[in-house]
Amino acid sequence: MLIKIKTLNPFKDAEQMWLGLDTPGMIRKVFRLVNHELVDSKHFCAGVTIFEPGEASSVHSHPGSEEIDFIIKGSGELVSEGERRSFVENDLMFVPEGVEHQHINTGNEPLWLLWIYSPQGELPKS
Repeated sequence: MLIKIKTLNPFKDAEQMWLGLDTPGMIRKVFRLVNHELVDSKHFCAGVTIFEPGEASSVHSHPGSEEIDFIIKGSGELVSEGERRSFVENDLMFVPEGVEHQHINTGNEPLWLLWIYSPQGELPKS
């Protein structure tokens, strides 16, 4: 019997991308683990992003996709629609579809953020 359940390691099994390399303070390491191409997912796109202290994502949105973020490790701020909201380890965030947002590591240690989009959405380009 073929087992369809997958156990994935972000550092061995992921599609690895480094975003923001051309913009100081915007560099982050992205480990995409779940999408149609990687595991034949029909609905989800998921992975882990690691931000070093002071690093941030670009301001971005995911048109047509809702996003859930879970903070595995670290702390920071979520910026959206002119508001800044602090988050810490074990917090969960919900970002409605198409809402612009930015994650910023304001802490003193790496920030590990698990992200899940549904339906599958595009990652920021920078």
